[in-house]
Amino acid sequence: MTFTTTAYNTLGEAQEKETLTDSWAATEICLDLSMLYGYAETTDLWGRHYGEYGDRPAALGQRTY
Repeated sequence: MTFTTTAYNTLGEAQEKETLTDSWAATEICLDLSMLYGYAETTDLWGRHYGEYGDRPAALGQRTY
């Protein structure tokens, strides 16, 4: 399984992206990136929500689960 973590600044602009195959490592990266940029979310290979940390910027809209 592949997980992609994307970090966003407070304006909702993507700042950094990491792709990993280990779910625990993806969770740790998500937390680390949220501390650096304010918000980070992880999705799986099919774009389904896997996890998030931080305050979701309003520019990204509300997440659909």
